[in-house]
Amino acid sequence: MMLKPDVDHSFVYSLYRDMIKYKINYGYRGIFTQPVSDGLIAFAHSIFDISEVSRKTKKRVFYILVECVQNITRHQELPEEKPLESTGIFFIQSAGEKYNISQGNIIQNEHINSLKEKLDNINNLDKEELKIYYKTALRDSVISRKGGAGLGLIEIARKSGNKIRFKFRKINDRYSFFFMDTLICDHAVPESSASMDFYGIDIIDELMQVLGENNVNLVYCSQFSGQRAFDMLDIIENLKMSRNQKYVVKKRIFSVLVEMLQNISQHGIDLEGFEGKTGILMVGTEGNSNKIITGNIIRKEEEGAMRKHLDHINDLNDNELEDLFVQKLTDDDFSNPLKNGMGLIDMRIKSGKPLVYDIIPVDDNYSFLSIQVTIDH
Repeated sequence: MMLKPDVDHSFVYSLYRDMIKYKINYGYRGIFTQPVSDGLIAFAHSIFDISEVSRKTKKRVFYILVECVQNITRHQELPEEKPLESTGIFFIQSAGEKYNISQGNIIQNEHINSLKEKLDNINNLDKEELKIYYKTALRDSVISRKGGAGLGLIEIARKSGNKIRFKFRKINDRYSFFFMDTLICDHAVPESSASMDFYGIDIIDELMQVLGENNVNLVYCSQFSGQRAFDMLDIIENLKMSRNQKYVVKKRIFSVLVEMLQNISQHGIDLEGFEGKTGILMVGTEGNSNKIITGNIIRKEEEGAMRKHLDHINDLNDNELEDLFVQKLTDDDFSNPLKNGMGLIDMRIKSGKPLVYDIIPVDDNYSFLSIQVTIDH
């Protein structure tokens, strides 16, 4: 029988649908250390390299992205008492020549009024006034550990050419969560060819809470058939889950990650409007465990065989798993990963725990398969 998930895996499919619907490429919630920030920026750069948007738009988006990530890194509050929120969030949405960058971090309530006043002032200025304001702020600014007098915000407004959308959500009497939303688009491109509207702040607020409730730090939803998905490993390497752990644990985590990414790349379905296999990857920590979750669309006729195979390998003990793996090495189907199923067996062996999975009907032809692998510290 299928193991009952220790989390409600319906959230995986729900998150997948929302990210596809709102064109969200990837997001991160957690502490923004410099290595994490560097990883997020590097991955975004790899996305821009293979995208077909204009060079001008790429340059503007990347500049603003770097500024947003650095803003969080510099200004995030790290309360001694653990709040009921992530300490920082960062999400990217894209459609045609439009990009939307959403960021957020915890701030002290006493700083809300001054930040709101600064943003309102920036939003009330036109292009030429922003240029003058920037020069004035640069001249009068006292540079501190956390940067200048809103110079980054002014530059974000100037480079984007759009108003900065923002909101504050109270956490407790001392702290609130600050959300900021930046739209970057090429105004020369006709609206009909880039008609996607972004409502980043409210969407990201909801997604952040879903990720928090399920202890997910990193989420990626897009194409898995190319190099892009494997570039995620550069970010994951810098996450909290992979630091201060024994080498053997890190090795198992990355080995499982590769297997799960390959599983989507090989077994996923090409969806209309996407180049290659689409799926979702989530990485997080819960207690003393690292967890990796993937989800992708499968054909309805594959559902029975997938259930049977997963239930079978979950029922085996360690010795039986090793024997099955060796047996598969000599099977006639060795050249066919889909039929052979060695990747799932290897994940089960490296995890040392049953694979948690769920299969949710999508329509008469397709279902959504989610798999969770847990690896203890």
